[in-house]
Amino acid sequence: MPSCDKVIKTGDYQLTSLITINQIYQEDCVEFMKKMKDEGISVDVIVTSPPYNINKDYGEYSDNKEHEEYLDWLQNVAETSRSILKDNGSFFLNIGGRSDKPLLPFLVAQRFEKAGYKLQNTIHWIKSVSIDPEDIGKSNGHRIRDNLSVGHFSPIVSERYLNPLQEYVFHFTKTGNIKIDKMRVGVTYQDKTNIGRWKSATRDKRDRGNVWLIPHATIQEGRPHPAVFPIKLPQRCIELHGIKPGMLVYDPFMGVGTTALACIRLKANYIGTEIDPQYIKVAMEQISGRIEQYLQGDEDVLI
Repeated sequence: MPSCDKVIKTGDYQLTSLITINQIYQEDCVEFMKKMKDEGISVDVIVTSPPYNINKDYGEYSDNKEHEEYLDWLQNVAETSRSILKDNGSFFLNIGGRSDKPLLPFLVAQRFEKAGYKLQNTIHWIKSVSIDPEDIGKSNGHRIRDNLSVGHFSPIVSERYLNPLQEYVFHFTKTGNIKIDKMRVGVTYQDKTNIGRWKSATRDKRDRGNVWLIPHATIQEGRPHPAVFPIKLPQRCIELHGIKPGMLVYDPFMGVGTTALACIRLKANYIGTEIDPQYIKVAMEQISGRIEQYLQGDEDVLI
């Protein structure tokens, strides 16, 4: 685990700071980002999942703002974050909504663009999917006799809406033209004859694309946070941006520490903010009590 000292090491420079790396602060993210700007701290990646304004029970935070108030708030978050994000940095925003508010993620994305960001990639985070036998393909060696369902499914009782099985991860940058490390999160070809068919296909690795199947782990008890995303989600986002020595990742809505744990796995520095002290307590327990198991690759030990 990276050490916690008072020198911010980002690979480009070092700054003595009152803000220490690899810490989670109980502060409002906008006010904290202003402090970061004042201290000259810039970050390589911001990855986060803010409240969706769908009346979740977050404890300290009220998740039922008026519609325009909510959008104004996230636009303020976006505007402030641009001041601490490096010019070649990435902001990965995970956001979903409710079946009766299908446009909410796009309205938020519009506010980020209004704040000066460019939407470079739209990633579809699939939490569950079902595949019919005829769609599995014949040349890949896989066979199923019935439909195959993968991932966590929480049915909704509705005669109007399908069950929502996906959320968005919007990849914003300052210019919309930032090079990313696609092969770091790439996959192998199912049909190996594709290797060499195109000039770019020189090895058994291809672009994963913008559809990511990342199921939630099945648990038998309640979660300490109502909207935890799997660790693989922030980890893959950070890897897609590109891993650099001394890089710094910031999560404005750290929750129970998922992004911090992803950074630890990737040997990246992190800073997080969270207004709920109970969530910070859980995050610190996660980091201190289960880190060795996680570093050994046991992802199921984490909530």
